Amino acid sequence: MRIKFTFMFLILLAINSTIFSQINTDSIFQVALNQAKNNQFSPAIENAKKALSITPDRGDMLVFIANVYSWESKNDSAIIYINKAKTLNYKSDDLYEAWLNILLRTHQSNSLLIACDEATRNKYSNTEDLLKKRALAYSDLQMFDKGIELIELPENKKFLDSKTIDNLYTDLLIRRNKKLISAYYILDMFNGGPTTAAQHLASLGYSFPIGNNNLGFRINYANRFNISGIQLESDFYLKLLNKQYFYFNYGYAFNSVLFPNHRFGFEYYFPLPAKFEASIGGRYLNYPTSNVLIATGHLAKYLGKSWLSVRPFYVYSVKSSSNTESFTLIANYRLLGKSELDYWGIELGIGNSPDEIYTTSQTSGFNQSKAYKIKLEKNLIIDQTSDLHIALGYSDEEYTLSQYRNRFTIELGYKIRLK
Repeated sequence: MRIKFTFMFLILLAINSTIFSQINTDSIFQVALNQAKNNQFSPAIENAKKALSITPDRGDMLVFIANVYSWESKNDSAIIYINKAKTLNYKSDDLYEAWLNILLRTHQSNSLLIACDEATRNKYSNTEDLLKKRALAYSDLQMFDKGIELIELPENKKFLDSKTIDNLYTDLLIRRNKKLISAYYILDMFNGGPTTAAQHLASLGYSFPIGNNNLGFRINYANRFNISGIQLESDFYLKLLNKQYFYFNYGYAFNSVLFPNHRFGFEYYFPLPAKFEASIGGRYLNYPTSNVLIATGHLAKYLGKSWLSVRPFYVYSVKSSSNTESFTLIANYRLLGKSELDYWGIELGIGNSPDEIYTTSQTSGFNQSKAYKIKLEKNLIIDQTSDLHIALGYSDEEYTLSQYRNRFTIELGYKIRLK
């Protein structure tokens, strides 16, 4: 009888110990969950590991720790805990969701595609997430055709009702279709000054890839001061490694006083830490009565869905009678929508920018007069292959020494991309 009682007591003790251990584990893990929700990542990991030490076979805790490490940008540690969960044969949806997200954050696109295949074999139920991750991996690897073909499969077309998938599909088409036809028109109207006649500029261009590089040609037509002129331009973008590239430009005008006879441009673009981009370069404008040398560059940064850019120009004009110098500053802000081609923007400027298609003064030279400008712009995607640009601008500009006039500008642009 005493032996039977002792045996039953040991069984009850073991059951109570297990129940207590489970309750204690769950309570500690709940603390870790709450800490992670409040962005207290280090304490969350510490408590999750404490709970895991009590019940080391909990795959959900391992996945949680991996997620928190990834949120702290400690992705090497995150992968270690994902692999620990896999060794437990833990193949639930939360593991694959976490694993795919970690590989996406670290731009391990080839590994991401392999992980998607494994998730499919193990019945990962979120098929839309799998489609999104594969499409993002193909985009990152610049395998645009494969991404497009994947989304266009009969079983995947239904996901185009999802805004995320539709945006991805549009982005893949835009990045694949690198042959670009562009048309642009600018209307300037004036209030004050010696003339109030409207001024016009029209531009038509075509660009296409050459390997990883890009070459474009453009014809510009201007009607200003009751004079017409034509300019031919070409642009070449030479891509280098690590998001670096060179920009070259040349323009030639046919017996025109509205454009420089010759125009040269050069700029080197390179990335900086913390998602900054910068460049340094120059322009040269050759007019019948002057030669203009310009030093420029820019500094830009993405801030979430916003983009900021500042570009200065130092202009030195060499004339037969005298030399002049001036300084221009252009600042841009864009609020991005579903892609970089969908945005609202505002531009502020002091002085005249040499990168505007025409900035020739009435005396056939670069316009170095004072000007204070503001422009509101909207770029919107029409469909998967084209976008429209609309802008309204106002300038308070000097047309002769200490005499100012108002300039009102309307800009319209359209681009279509071909395969």
